[in-house]
Amino acid sequence: MDLVGFALMLSSFITKSSSSTTASFSIFMLRFVAQIVMIIGFPYNDNFADFYRIIWSLFPPNLLARALRLLADATSTAQDQGISWSRRAECALNDLECVITISHIFLWFFVSIYFDNGRGAKKVEEGGICSCIGYAPSLEDITPDDEHVLQEEIIIKEQRNEGVADPNIVVQTCGLVKNIPEQQI
Repeated sequence: MDLVGFALMLSSFITKSSSSTTASFSIFMLRFVAQIVMIIGFPYNDNFADFYRIIWSLFPPNLLARALRLLADATSTAQDQGISWSRRAECALNDLECVITISHIFLWFFVSIYFDNGRGAKKVEEGGICSCIGYAPSLEDITPDDEHVLQEEIIIKEQRNEGVADPNIVVQTCGLVKNIPEQQI
C-alpha cells in the first residue's frame, strides 16, 4: 500500500495523469529488485559505508523490510528473546552484523513525520510542487449567486464560529475554491 501512495505522489510531478500506472509499476519493480538485493545483506552489514545505508533508507519500503527482518531474526527460535520496547536500541543476540536497530528505524519514522507535516508543523499553503516551490495563488472571496448556497454558507460559518457540530453532517468541506490558472500567451 505504501508503494501505491509513493507512486501517486510521484505521478503528481508528471504532467500526464495516466502516468500513475507506469510510475506504480516502476516502483513495484524497483522494490522487487531492492528486496532481492537486501537478501544478500546490502547495505545493512559492515561491508558497506554509512552513506549507502542512509541513501538506501530514504526509500521507505527498505526500512520496513529491514524492520521485519530484524523482528523475524529476533524471534526465529524458541530460545530467542525477541525485541521488547526497553531493548529496542539493542541488537539481537543472533545478529552478528548489527548496524541498525529498531530504535534507528523509529528515528527515521519520526523524521519522516516531521517532514511530512511541513517542516515543523507550520501551516503550509497550497501552491507549487511540495508547497515549497512556486507561489500560492491568491484566493478570491466569491459570494455565491444561489440564495440557498449563500444561506447554507452563513449557517456553516456561524456553527464553526460557535464551535457547534451538526450531528446530521458526516463530512463537511470548508474553504473549497475553484482555482483557474492564468493562460500563458
